[in-house]
Amino acid sequence: MTQTPTGPDERTTPRLSQRGRHFANGAVVSRQWVWIALCCVSLLLVVMGAGGFAALRLQQNVSTQALNLGGSSGSAADVEGPLDILVIGSDTRGGENSDYGDSLDQESGARSDVMMLMQISEDRQNVNVVSFPRDLMVSIPECTNPDSGKVFPAADDVQINESLDHGGPGCTVATINELTGVDIDHFMLVDFNAVKELSSVVGGVQVCVSDAIDDEYSGLDIPAGSSNVEGEQALAFLRSRHGFGDGSDTGRIQAQQGFLASLMRKVKDEGTLSNPGKLYDIAEAITQNVTVDEGFADPGTFVGIGRELAGIDLNRVVFATAPTEPYVYDENKLQLSADADRVFETMREGGSLADGGGEEEPAPEETTPAPTETPDRSTPVSVLNASGETGRDSDVADLVESMGYLTVAPQEGGVEYPGSTVYYSTGYEAEAREIADKFGIPAAQVQLSESYLGVALFVGEDFTEGEKITQEESEEDPGIVGGAAGQTADQETCQQAFSY
Repeated sequence: MTQTPTGPDERTTPRLSQRGRHFANGAVVSRQWVWIALCCVSLLLVVMGAGGFAALRLQQNVSTQALNLGGSSGSAADVEGPLDILVIGSDTRGGENSDYGDSLDQESGARSDVMMLMQISEDRQNVNVVSFPRDLMVSIPECTNPDSGKVFPAADDVQINESLDHGGPGCTVATINELTGVDIDHFMLVDFNAVKELSSVVGGVQVCVSDAIDDEYSGLDIPAGSSNVEGEQALAFLRSRHGFGDGSDTGRIQAQQGFLASLMRKVKDEGTLSNPGKLYDIAEAITQNVTVDEGFADPGTFVGIGRELAGIDLNRVVFATAPTEPYVYDENKLQLSADADRVFETMREGGSLADGGGEEEPAPEETTPAPTETPDRSTPVSVLNASGETGRDSDVADLVESMGYLTVAPQEGGVEYPGSTVYYSTGYEAEAREIADKFGIPAAQVQLSESYLGVALFVGEDFTEGEKITQEESEEDPGIVGGAAGQTADQETCQQAFSY
């Protein structure tokens, strides 16, 4: 069922006027749908490296703006060293996006709803993608609008998504430069239409949810279990905030990470990277709906690194959310937690967030170690068959009982999950993690949910036989640096639907 996403909760602010060297009116910037650009950046680079004619043709689709409006340095594009790209989406509803809002949306200033910093390592073997929630409280540096010359003074204790309204995307670049200490090489702004067109070009993207979602605000309408979404429904999946987790922006971010990981798996599995025609279609869908900095519109930038990216292993592509905690002055907003320092330090050093942070800092001397929580094996455990293989609920329930759990209930799940998932209610995290470890289920597939009492294990299509998920799918999972929430692109997650 396809619906047009509308509604007061999803309305945001209007079109940010863009002026570029290719068109008098630049690309219309968008909101969360920029997530799609992250998994497409590497594809776009490959296409750009395919030949001069294609590169020049695609270059003419793109509008440009200044890279950095603040005082911090913005490094010139260089094929040496890590490559850092900030992907920004705004909450504009102007131009072709007017169907997603009302007249009020087209009269207020634009704000960036989601910001994602993508880093491609110097050896082109690792990709880190870090998301910054829109209600994160930060300091914005002084920025000067490149068109009007208006100076926006530095501001403290403001939401990060206001940076786009301080002169344009270059101010968001300056803000995240100062916040992370990472010099950003390029930025991208991506339009609504890119998501719809791209998802259709690839034939849809498989997503998974724990329960049926019918979100009147975004238009998302999908059943429990796995679904293939494209066009308007793909856009609605990325837009929906009421659909996932606890109904907050962090729940939506987690769902978007799962979407992008699934898209990357599909593109790689189906050989898209070796199909020039398909790659060109993808590049057309993206470049017609983006604004980038001047250096990123240069085909030479793409040619230098494009051919090196297709071989990156999916388990070395990490989607993570910058670690946060409630803002000290308003618990409905967020601030960076101490763990964020480890994430940003890893990126400044060009390391991989998939390595779990490497060696831990030594504990202070003469401290008493914190007691390890012992799982309570009287915890009720439901084992639900979502594998498509008859009888797997009973088989796995027997294995859970062999761990010492006393109350284990097997049942047919009535859905199919691509990846096994463990849900747990408050107070049962130790039991959930013990069960997940037993069967080789990654941390990204262990989720808090008040929909179940105790622990609920959904046995997915990755666990149709044996006593543990096969070794190649369950290699040791060191987690993400700093304990950041997220996943790698090879992990098949099923999102917890939000209960109203």
